[in-house]
Amino acid sequence: MTSRAKFTANENREELFASVHYRCQVCGLPLTWFGTPQLAHRIAQSKANLKRFGEAVIYHKLNLVPVCSLKCNDACNIGFNTLAANSLAESITTSKEA
Repeated sequence: MTSRAKFTANENREELFASVHYRCQVCGLPLTWFGTPQLAHRIAQSKANLKRFGEAVIYHKLNLVPVCSLKCNDACNIGFNTLAANSLAESITTSKEA
């Protein structure tokens, strides 16, 4: 990853955290409550999902959820629900931000 790409990724990360007022989107606790805040992928970032949906879907803002812990991260995973994953991927590919 280039230094420009890292900068953009960090900028997007901070933007997502700020948009939810630094609160976990699963439990509502402050993102720093359990340590380092995380961005959970609703459709997991796996080789299979990258191949199936593509980077544009996996790294899209609509697929990322600010969370406070691994427990909350796991709660965001919709990858095993094919209908939900396909619906989210379709929403992302048809959105103006795609």
